[in-house]
Amino acid sequence: MLENTIDSIEIKSSAELLKTVEGLKSDGYRYSTMICLKANDGHDLIYIFEKDNKLKNLRYFVKPGEKPKSVSGIYLCALLIENEYQDLFGLTFEGLAIDYKGHLYLTPNSPKAPLA
Repeated sequence: MLENTIDSIEIKSSAELLKTVEGLKSDGYRYSTMICLKANDGHDLIYIFEKDNKLKNLRYFVKPGEKPKSVSGIYLCALLIENEYQDLFGLTFEGLAIDYKGHLYLTPNSPKAPLA
């Protein structure tokens, strides 16, 4: 039976995030998803990666008004979840490969950032 293990890493800056994500890609990790949670007047972003049935989580706290760097330049598939969190939480990711500017899911008549 395969055993899952989870390694969690606390990230302190966008620069550290990009460097760590680039390292994970070089090491053969697959980008799984990202979770966004409201926390302490900001948001916790938890990036989840997998390799050989082992998970690595990167936790990055985004302060109010901060614009985190997009990881879509490293893992293109990240553009969907990053755009989703722009729509739902009102975050702004810098450097998105494709930026829907808050309209991936939401129409112009939709409420802005309904989960913010």
